[in-house]
Amino acid sequence: MASINRPKIATHLINENVTIDTTDREDHTFCGIAFPVQCKTILPVDKIVIKSLSVRGALGPITVWITKENDMKYSSLSNSSNAARSDRVVRQRGDGSSVNKGQMIMKEKYWDKIYEKTHPASYRQYCELDLSANPIILKPGEIRGIYIHSTHDSDQALVYDNQQNIKTHDDNFLTVLPGRAHVSTEVFGTRPIWGWGNAWRDNREFVGQISYGVVYKLWNPSEHLSFGKNFRRLTTE
Repeated sequence: MASINRPKIATHLINENVTIDTTDREDHTFCGIAFPVQCKTILPVDKIVIKSLSVRGALGPITVWITKENDMKYSSLSNSSNAARSDRVVRQRGDGSSVNKGQMIMKEKYWDKIYEKTHPASYRQYCELDLSANPIILKPGEIRGIYIHSTHDSDQALVYDNQQNIKTHDDNFLTVLPGRAHVSTEVFGTRPIWGWGNAWRDNREFVGQISYGVVYKLWNPSEHLSFGKNFRRLTTE
C-alpha cells in the first residue's frame, strides 16, 4: 500500500543552497545586461530556484525581468562553436523536434517584471537584489532570459564584462551564458544614451553573484534512470 501511495512530487523546499560568483574584470559599465540561464539535466533535480542576484555600480532604480513561459520548451543550448553566438538557444517542442533558433527578443511584451527597487550606489561591494518574493524557477533543461536594468541617468549603473568564453559559468546545476548589454536608460529602450546608434551590445557577460536553491526529485520507478548508477543499484538490491 505504501508503494501505491508513494508521493511523486517533492514537497520540501530546498535541499541545497548555492551561490556562484562570475569573473569580474569591470570591462564596462552601463544601463543593463540581459543573459540566458539554463537548469542542467545531469543530476536528478526537480527544479532550481533562483533567490537573488547581486550586482554593483551606480545602481539607482533597478528592475529585473524574466522571459515569459510559453508552450515551447527551451531544452538545449546551441552546439555552435562560435563563441560570439553562444547566447543563442534551441527551442524544441515536447517531441524534441527543433522549432526555432535565435537570440533573446528584447521587447517588453516577451518579458515579465519580477523585481523593482531603488538602491544606493555600490561600486565595490555587490548589492543583493532579493527575489524571494518572486523567485525564478527553472525545471531541468529549461532556459530563461534574465534582464537587469537601471534607469540611473549615467553610464555607470551596472558593471559587466566582455565575453571571454562560450559559457559565463557552468556547474552541476546551472549554466550561465553570455548575453547583451543595454546602453539606454529606458527599459527596453531602442535609443542609446547619446541619442543615436544601436542600444544593444552583443557578446557581453553578467558580472555578479547568483544565489539559488536546488530541489531534488523524489525517487519513483518512473524516475529510476534519472538517478546515478550507485543509487539505482541500492534500490534494486
